[in-house]
Amino acid sequence: MLVERTHAATPIRWRVVLLAALFLLATPASQAKFPDLFADDPLATAVRKGSLTDTTAALLAGSSANAQAADGTPVIVLAVVVSSLDIVKILIENDARPDKKSRDETTALTLAAANGEFEIAHYLLDHKADVNEPGSLRETALIKAARAHHNAVVKLLVERGADLDETDMSGATSLEIAQRSGWSDTVALLMKKKAGSK
Repeated sequence: MLVERTHAATPIRWRVVLLAALFLLATPASQAKFPDLFADDPLATAVRKGSLTDTTAALLAGSSANAQAADGTPVIVLAVVVSSLDIVKILIENDARPDKKSRDETTALTLAAANGEFEIAHYLLDHKADVNEPGSLRETALIKAARAHHNAVVKLLVERGADLDETDMSGATSLEIAQRSGWSDTVALLMKKKAGSK
């Protein structure tokens, strides 16, 4: 014999769910208080805008200097994206880790080197960024600077102990990359360092 189960409360539950759904549909989006799961941390938003004032305010409001944007990019990397030495400084002063990596392995130093941001690279190195830490595509800051023909950054990295024997994913060193690109000035910088280290 089959016993039919009935729940007297079921119609009431459905009414509550239906009323809640209608309320949500009738509520303007500006009044709805649902968290945006894909929104940036307030600090990431401030850094993306390149606003030192908003960055300072977000830090004072309790955001971590090691926060990440919704896409996983550390705010220290975002500060390099917007080319702001002042924001990099305030993040480092608030204990941001200079070698924190984005999902694609980019570090603040490798991005600064690739973009020719000499002052940012110098500051990061002064604050314990690892000169030989590989970034995206397994390329060190020296490889990225050599590939982009940023000689001032190449010289800085070499002076700070960058490993000339590090290779990219294809097995090429910074010297080989400079040679292939025909940048004799970069080749000369690297050869001088290589000769001096023997």
